[in-house]
Amino acid sequence: MSLAPVAPAEPGFLLPERKARIDQVVAQRTRTLTVVMEAFADPQNTSAVLRTAESFGVQEVHVVVGPQKRFDRNKKISQNADKWLEVVRWKDTATCLAALKARGFRIYATHLGEGSATLAELSFAEPTALVFGNEHAGVSAEARRLADRVFAIPMRGFSQSFNVSVAAAICLARAVDRREVERGRHGDLGPEEAEVLRERFYRLSVNQRARVAKAAQAAEKRAGREEG
Repeated sequence: MSLAPVAPAEPGFLLPERKARIDQVVAQRTRTLTVVMEAFADPQNTSAVLRTAESFGVQEVHVVVGPQKRFDRNKKISQNADKWLEVVRWKDTATCLAALKARGFRIYATHLGEGSATLAELSFAEPTALVFGNEHAGVSAEARRLADRVFAIPMRGFSQSFNVSVAAAICLARAVDRREVERGRHGDLGPEEAEVLRERFYRLSVNQRARVAKAAQAAEKRAGREEG
């Protein structure tokens, strides 16, 4: 559903600099690269991956809820990045990956095992979903079965693996670089889709500015009462 454009006369309307920044972000947004977080145990890792995904222009993120802890977001870690994203929750891996495959996504699942490709071998010319598994058990057997390829980040030290949020950052950085080479660009929203998202971001920014202004006014009133 499209949001109504924000009128310039509306209280808390956007400064030109903020509007230009939103336009720039939307131009670099994509829904043809996504992340699947499968049954993460630590909500802090979830928040860190959300922040990383948003930073790399990924608009849509998928979360398969795990048994250890309910899916939650830590605002101190995510820096409220999740408010700009579309976070889709799933009860199980099979349904999530089947839905992505039906939309034409290739599924790449991280897995430290024999026969895994390296990150450098992967192509990102097509719509791609990167699957990151539970911090302790890794991706599930179901994810590996449904994946088009399993891959690993080469390790050159004594450590056997990266923290999952670090792994996501490395993989997304590589994916964005390869997409710009193989596809010619990373951001790829169509005109109508970009306009809907732009209007949503305008509205979020206006609401945020209004809340900040309201809080500042309340603080001034409290200070005035204390002085009186």
